Amino acid sequence: MARATAKTTDKPAKAAAKPRKGSKTTLSEANLADLGAERLASILMDLSVDSYVKRALKLELLAEASPAGLALEISKRFAAIAKATSRIHWRKRPAFARELQLHLQMIRRLGVDDPKAALGLMLDLLDMATPVLDRLQSEGVVGEIFLEARDGIGEIAVRAELAPLSLADRVSRLIHADDYILFGPVIDVLAPALGEAGLSRLRLDFEATLAARAKRINPTYDGRALLLKDALRRLADLSGDVDAFVATFEPAYRKRPPIAAEIGRRLLAAGRHAEALAALKAGAPAKLPRGRDADPEDVAEQAAWEEVYLDALQASGRQDEAQGLRWAAFEATLSIPRLRAFLKGLPDFDDVIAEDKAKTLAAEFPQFEAALVFLIEWPDLPAAARLVLRRHGAANGAEEELLTAASRRLEGAHPLAATLLLRTMIRHVLTYGIAHRYRSAAQHLLEMESLAPMIADFGEFPDHQTFMADLRATHGRKQSFRAELEALGGAL
Repeated sequence: MARATAKTTDKPAKAAAKPRKGSKTTLSEANLADLGAERLASILMDLSVDSYVKRALKLELLAEASPAGLALEISKRFAAIAKATSRIHWRKRPAFARELQLHLQMIRRLGVDDPKAALGLMLDLLDMATPVLDRLQSEGVVGEIFLEARDGIGEIAVRAELAPLSLADRVSRLIHADDYILFGPVIDVLAPALGEAGLSRLRLDFEATLAARAKRINPTYDGRALLLKDALRRLADLSGDVDAFVATFEPAYRKRPPIAAEIGRRLLAAGRHAEALAALKAGAPAKLPRGRDADPEDVAEQAAWEEVYLDALQASGRQDEAQGLRWAAFEATLSIPRLRAFLKGLPDFDDVIAEDKAKTLAAEFPQFEAALVFLIEWPDLPAAARLVLRRHGAANGAEEELLTAASRRLEGAHPLAATLLLRTMIRHVLTYGIAHRYRSAAQHLLEMESLAPMIADFGEFPDHQTFMADLRATHGRKQSFRAELEALGGAL
């Protein structure tokens, strides 16, 4: 927006002084302001030999003088970028990303004065995503800028008040050209601006495109069809149409646990409890092995499905079945959320008995780490300490994050248990020569030394002096470890 010209008789308003921090030579807004406008202008002109600075200054001047001029300048630059086809060399990527970020910021500025022009430019920027990323042959920082633009377009679109059908056509173009699977969420972001008419237009467009592709594309795999089905699922969610959501999955896919869980969750929200149970049972996961043999992804997948299934049982009035499943899940995994839900469903006093039973089960659980996690996080620190003292030989020194956290929880009231966990990690690192963990092992050794005076009786375990003597005899020649220890003020 152009500034109004001040009359010669008007006195310029005095800007509020910026709080000064540090000396007058510290690089800060307040100190730079003291240089004065003319001196700063001169410095900026000298710096404008840098193409980025020159571009930024030009856009700033246009932003102050004319929103229309700013929009035209950005549009011209986008047209030049869109026309280019050569690969962007990796050395030039940071500069390219910086320039793209600058234009995104200026579009946001423009959105205050001319939201309609800003919306058009934002859509032009998103249109460039696939060709630009093709030229980069990677996503990285530039991909993040496109995601930032995608997530920030909603507010500008509402203020722009573009005709919903016209906006729907632009969104359709984005989705159809989305080779990098970036723009599905733009449907949710733009839903308020699209309105019912725009969302309906998109649904009809995507359904027609899918029907046409089904007649001519190999049905084994069609990436574009998957993209359009994702868009249709978002549209179904926005309209609350569960059946439309389900229809985007082939019957065979509905038997997969994650998909069955998504379908079940929506059917529950619609009050269709019996159908939710049926959908979930059709996609029930296979029984997983216990302990280390279970794949973490499979465990997470089963837990997500199970959560919805429990909700469906509860909503259907099948409380006893839900309770049985919760306890079985706890027995298999020591899941704290499952146990808490199980105890919540018990009468008073019964929950105390069940909690004691759960702790006993945890103490004997085959996987030591799972048992330790449960007792530390429940929490029952005395039981966790007893677990460590009784089964310390089962602890895996490679589990640094878990054992470190557990030792710090135990060190106050149970220093011997904490010491045994620290010893486990130190031995593991030094026995296998894991150099990148030498520093943390040195820190653990110092922590262990600080705990030694707090232990009145080491019992069946070697005392601190004996452990240190054994460590020196076995690993005393590991100079890199000794150096790390000495750097922290310790000594072997």
